[in-house]
Amino acid sequence: MTISELIAQLQVVIVAEGNIEVTCTGSALPDGYPGGALPDIFETTVETLKIGDHPTIGRSVRLYM
Repeated sequence: MTISELIAQLQVVIVAEGNIEVTCTGSALPDGYPGGALPDIFETTVETLKIGDHPTIGRSVRLYM
């Protein structure tokens, strides 16, 4: 997703819901991986942004949680 796409979607949320907290959900396991007793899933908020060069997608913004 590009920055402009993210901003457009967030603007729709602000109009509908107000300025609410944004969280990210992630996992170190691939989608569809069968879970064990404790799922490898976490949820957190964004703390900082850094711009850098990703080895496969090029210039990108990294979100630090």
